[in-house]
Amino acid sequence: MSEDRRDQEPLGVVSIGAREIYDEVVGLREDMRSVAEKGEELHTHVADHETRIRDLERWKYALPIAAVSGVVAAGAAVAKATGKA
Repeated sequence: MSEDRRDQEPLGVVSIGAREIYDEVVGLREDMRSVAEKGEELHTHVADHETRIRDLERWKYALPIAAVSGVVAAGAAVAKATGKA
C-alpha cells in the first residue's frame, strides 16, 4: 500500500481474515437460533393467554347471573325468616 493511502486511513491498515469472518458468521447463527427459540416461547405464551381469555369470555354472563340469583335467594331467605312470605 502506498504511503499516501496509509495517511488517509484513520486507523491505519486493517486486515480481516477469513477466520474472523467465519467466527462472526457462526456467532450470528447462534444469535439467530436464540431469537427463534424465544419467538417460539412467546408464541406458546400468547396462545396460552388467548385460551385463558376465551375461557373468561365464555363465562362472563355466568357471574352476573349467579350474583343476581344469590341476591334473590338471600332476599327470599330474609323474607321467610321475617315471616312475610
